[in-house]
Amino acid sequence: MSEIDYDLLTRPFPREAIRQRKGANGNYINYVEAHTVIRRLIEATGNDFSFRVLGIDIQDGLVMATVELELAGSKRQHVGTQRMNGGNDDDCVKAAISDAIKKCATLFGVALELYGTDYQPAPAPAPRPAQTAPQNAPQGNNGGGNGGGYRRPNQVRTGFRPLQSQA
Repeated sequence: MSEIDYDLLTRPFPREAIRQRKGANGNYINYVEAHTVIRRLIEATGNDFSFRVLGIDIQDGLVMATVELELAGSKRQHVGTQRMNGGNDDDCVKAAISDAIKKCATLFGVALELYGTDYQPAPAPAPRPAQTAPQNAPQGNNGGGNGGGYRRPNQVRTGFRPLQSQA
């Protein structure tokens, strides 16, 4: 397998490649068309990727396609869906497969920018000031023992056994 250009694979799509559709709850959803995602996969992998359809299921007018996408030996699986609307069933199956491929590609980082900032790491918290022991806190006993007030727990957990009392 050839090397993957991860910078290209995960690069945000230009504005003109992004489409919108109305979602089930009335909000607009941003998406990238399947052929655009496939073109990105071809360019980033040197056309060295594969996918396979693991299953097609149709229930209550909903087509569900389970697809596995492989890039550089790594595999990701996802399910795509398409509502049947009285048209050609084959077109609905192809649309569900295309949806699953796009969803698999997001698991490799393709088009994640369309999902908002929830996947980006939060900024690191500010460092906390160093804590100092209060003036009257025990400082240990320098002679062994349990070191200034620390008590050993009465219960010890070993393996997968239930907690047992120490004798």
